Amino acid sequence: MKSSIPVREQALLTLHLVDSSVWVGLFLDFDTQHAKAERFFSNLKGGIYLPYCVLNETVTVLAYKHSKKQADQFLNFVGRDHKIKLIEDNIEEESSFFKSLTARISFTDAALLLLKRKLKANLVTFDEQLERLAKRDRFYA
Repeated sequence: MKSSIPVREQALLTLHLVDSSVWVGLFLDFDTQHAKAERFFSNLKGGIYLPYCVLNETVTVLAYKHSKKQADQFLNFVGRDHKIKLIEDNIEEESSFFKSLTARISFTDAALLLLKRKLKANLVTFDEQLERLAKRDRFYA
């Protein structure tokens, strides 16, 4: 069945789940992924889901790799951008999903895999392991 929504408008409805590797790449000029992150955000169509765990991880990395001021700038940016929807963590659901995984990954990455499936969102990451797992879409026993 064909969608009655024009292709250009469908792109605007795409929702992206953006990993901390992309946010850090965007906010740190010296990051090896900076240019790639800038390209993603300059071509972005649609909205962004930002889970609390990714916000937490990004703020922590920015504060330690650069400065508290840089971390604050990130928080100001995500707080102002109307395309970004903050998502609270569901610790029980995320814990259960994490425990079901056989892959050795971070809790945040597990939450992203769960949310990708649950929200039917496009996962954007520069983490090769996470990208492989997301493409497989079969990550637990």
